[in-house]
Amino acid sequence: MRVIAIIITVLLFAATAEASKHKNVSNRNNASKSRIAATVTAYTPDPRENGGRGTKSGTAIGTRIRPGIVAVSRDLLRQGWGFGDKVHIEGLGIFTIEDTMHQRHRRTIDVAVPNTAAAEKIGRRRAIVVTLLEAGARSGS
Repeated sequence: MRVIAIIITVLLFAATAEASKHKNVSNRNNASKSRIAATVTAYTPDPRENGGRGTKSGTAIGTRIRPGIVAVSRDLLRQGWGFGDKVHIEGLGIFTIEDTMHQRHRRTIDVAVPNTAAAEKIGRRRAIVVTLLEAGARSGS
């Protein structure tokens, strides 16, 4: 039963990633948007990656960690990127910012994935083009 649940999760993640990869992303008007070269990594909802054993794992805004969201380094938040904003990561698709990373990271995006195998597939990618697409439902936006 557990194997079936894992297979279904992996298939759903693959379908979501594939669907977002094929969305029309216009490069028009992106000159006014934030476009950076960043390091892209991945993380899972596993408590060992999110505060330790016995800690409820969730995002900085209180949602659950799930595919389709990202954590960004705090320097990007200081540059005006915010929770709810959409970003396009070259080769991976479109994601929503819902989490932050430890303060030691700079110009880094952490993609939420369902399991360790998916995280290993992404690995650590350097100098990936990441574009801030639109402001989300933030107060003051």
